[in-house]
Amino acid sequence: MSRTRTTRRSRAHDFSALSTSLGVALTLFLLGTLVAGAMLVRDLKLDWMSSMRVEVVLMDGALSEQEVLQWTERFEVDAAVSQVEYVDPETASRELEEALGEPFMDFLGEAPLPPVMELSLDRDWMQDRGLVGLQQQVEEWGSMEGVSRVDYPESLLLRLERGFDEWTIPGLCLVLALMVVVVAQILNVVRLSVFGRRFLIRSMELVGAPPAKIRRPFILEAMGYGLIGALLAYAAVVFALAGARTILPGALGFWGAKELMWVLAFQLFVGLVLTGLSARWAVSRYFGARLDKLV
Repeated sequence: MSRTRTTRRSRAHDFSALSTSLGVALTLFLLGTLVAGAMLVRDLKLDWMSSMRVEVVLMDGALSEQEVLQWTERFEVDAAVSQVEYVDPETASRELEEALGEPFMDFLGEAPLPPVMELSLDRDWMQDRGLVGLQQQVEEWGSMEGVSRVDYPESLLLRLERGFDEWTIPGLCLVLALMVVVVAQILNVVRLSVFGRRFLIRSMELVGAPPAKIRRPFILEAMGYGLIGALLAYAAVVFALAGARTILPGALGFWGAKELMWVLAFQLFVGLVLTGLSARWAVSRYFGARLDKLV
């Protein structure tokens, strides 16, 4: 009979441990998805902004190979630039003629377009300096000797920046609301796992066990659930991101161990801290409790 009871208790405890770990994992998966989504939105914004080309229009006519090399080297040493491409006036005019379908080159006799150095922006530099830094850099390029003007999609970038800023406050409100849900859910899951052993907690207190020693095994056990739940949630987030890579290859293409470690660290921190605090609170509820409250 005692073996049967012990077996039943062991199975019940194993089921409670499994359900608690899964409950924590589901909750942390929701939180991890939110964190990964926020990081992904930031990377999408950065990816779009850095994909914009800046055209430095020069004053001279068609440049010699030596002049092209000098201008290229001048921009390549700039931290804001990742790639430089020279757009030849004659080539650009022929492409424009093909696009318009009008042979204007025949009666003009020369290429109507100026030489242009087309710059691709460095992604890391854009992350550090942003749109304000780009505007300052464009002014510097425009003041260089031999530069006629600098063209870039300023209005489009401003609308993009404004659009992301407008969603900042609603996004923060959503994060706070989900954090409340996460805290309440983990607290409830751990409380239910402790509830089945409330008589054991009260019995240990009655035989003189110090509160700290009573709490310790429950807190360590709950933090173990938090650890397992965080690892399961992290694996689910990685699986979800792998599926999203086919949809958003541009932004997720820059993701590596660094970004994923931030997600894992956040899930581990939240899982361990919340389960530990929840277990401490749940166990303390039964200290000095009357029998009618335990039933």
